[in-house]
Amino acid sequence: MNLLPEQYVERSKNKARSSRVAIAIICTLCVIASFATHSRLAMNASVEKLLITQVLANNALELEVDATSLELKKAKLESFMQRYENEQVVFPMGDIVSTITNMLPEEMTLEELAFDIIETEDGKGISGRLSGFGSSDERIAGFVSTLQQEHLFSAVSMDFSRSRTIRNQRARGFRISFHIDLDKTWDVSRTIVSAGGGK
Repeated sequence: MNLLPEQYVERSKNKARSSRVAIAIICTLCVIASFATHSRLAMNASVEKLLITQVLANNALELEVDATSLELKKAKLESFMQRYENEQVVFPMGDIVSTITNMLPEEMTLEELAFDIIETEDGKGISGRLSGFGSSDERIAGFVSTLQQEHLFSAVSMDFSRSRTIRNQRARGFRISFHIDLDKTWDVSRTIVSAGGGK
């Protein structure tokens, strides 16, 4: 038998219902928070896996590019070796270098010497270029004249001559082109007897 007034009984019931509602809300919030935390952890793990996958994919792509580059370099090297094995060079390139060096005045210095094997209607030949610097245009012109008189070279021409500064001194830079006919025979110098020095 409940002797409490009706209003107190109703108030107690309301408090009990409010407590149950509060507990239910708290439980719901805990569940939501747990789900959100789990989802965030799962998303972070997925992002990390995605980043790792992207890094691996980039590494694989770089390896593929490197492999392709190596294959191209290998093919170029094999092509060069094949051309070199098939090339019929009448004399060693060192003989030409020795001949040019022996003809070079002391007042001139070579910086570059290039040879290209070419095929023309007249036969096989060498297209040559040499560049460097000298003390004056007169020295360079004299060297060109010496090359023109050497039967080893033909079509000797001055490509350009221009001012340069070498070790704080004025000099003349130059480039000379020439042709060598490989179908002819000549005697060439095999010993370097002098070398040009830049002044």
